[in-house]
Amino acid sequence: MTVNNTTNDNARNSSYSQSGGKKFRRIASLTYQKLTTNTNEHLIPKTTSSVTNYPHNTSSQVLIVNSEYPWLRLPPTPQLPYPHHGQYAQINNISIWYTIYGPKNGAPVLFLHGGLSKSDYWGLQVRQLQKTYKCILMDSRAQGRSSSSSANITYDLMTSDVVSLLNYLGFSKVHLVGWSDGANIGLNLAMNHPDRLYSLFAFGANYHPSSGNDTSIPPVFAAYLERTQAEYEAFNPNKSYEILFNDLLTMWSIYPNWTKVDFEKIPLDLPVWIVDGDHDEVVSREQPDTMASWIRQAGELILPGTSHFAFIQEPTRFTTALEEFLTEVTKTTSCSNYRFLRSNSCLGISADSFYTLVLIFVFRWMLEYAG
Repeated sequence: MTVNNTTNDNARNSSYSQSGGKKFRRIASLTYQKLTTNTNEHLIPKTTSSVTNYPHNTSSQVLIVNSEYPWLRLPPTPQLPYPHHGQYAQINNISIWYTIYGPKNGAPVLFLHGGLSKSDYWGLQVRQLQKTYKCILMDSRAQGRSSSSSANITYDLMTSDVVSLLNYLGFSKVHLVGWSDGANIGLNLAMNHPDRLYSLFAFGANYHPSSGNDTSIPPVFAAYLERTQAEYEAFNPNKSYEILFNDLLTMWSIYPNWTKVDFEKIPLDLPVWIVDGDHDEVVSREQPDTMASWIRQAGELILPGTSHFAFIQEPTRFTTALEEFLTEVTKTTSCSNYRFLRSNSCLGISADSFYTLVLIFVFRWMLEYAG
């Protein structure tokens, strides 16, 4: 993850990339239309020819709280729904903090947070989705309430932590919702452990470290760094934010470093959405566009008027998009045991009823031609 403070005019005006599988492209496009139907135009100013005219280039920290532009806000860190029963799993020589919400038989959805943060940042989405889905949250190693080891932090190592936690909890597969580093972990799983995923909703991911020559830190991200330091020192047993920051900075400088060949390892039957904010200050717009083109079945959704923190800047829009995705993929995966029914959306009848109709048809055919 690297900070991006530049804007590609043509890319910013493109709300949706025509890449990936037709089905999920269509759903992503319809979702974008739904999200923008009632959008106030003044919240999404037209792209100007000069990047210096963009409000997010100001250094005024006052805008973080009071800006009329959603992408310039960093709202308070959400709280997880009460009560939550956080627990620890002893895996890979560390203690991983996790908690679970939702109905016992709900489809499992694993939420993975971004670098330097913790699971609480998903609080607004979990508050809504726990009504239907079994929501699983974990703090990544050395972050939030989880402990660390002497091993260098890498995406492969954090992916191994996810697989180990799923084994510990007894989940063979999950729908994965990831933000930033969490989205990168999700992509790593899709490439190397696709059998553990029903689907992937990847928000704010990147496939290579470089985002251009601009190394300045936008004010929203600067505020995020200050906040996560205070939160880390309050929650984490290691109490050394500087060590964590330097470890992650080292990782972000070289990883991820994926190519088209890596993305082609993602199975065609794994539903994927590549999602980003149209004012992401961390990931350059080229990255989601390219990833969506490399994942043949992927849909791409660019959320209007938001940045790398869209899920708290515009939580209703973000959650609506997420629910649209999960509704569609759970409808599809519920038919996974009857592969030939998938393209017909289960035909609106149960598989048992379908088989009964087939048997009746065959029986009548045999009687007719036997007679």
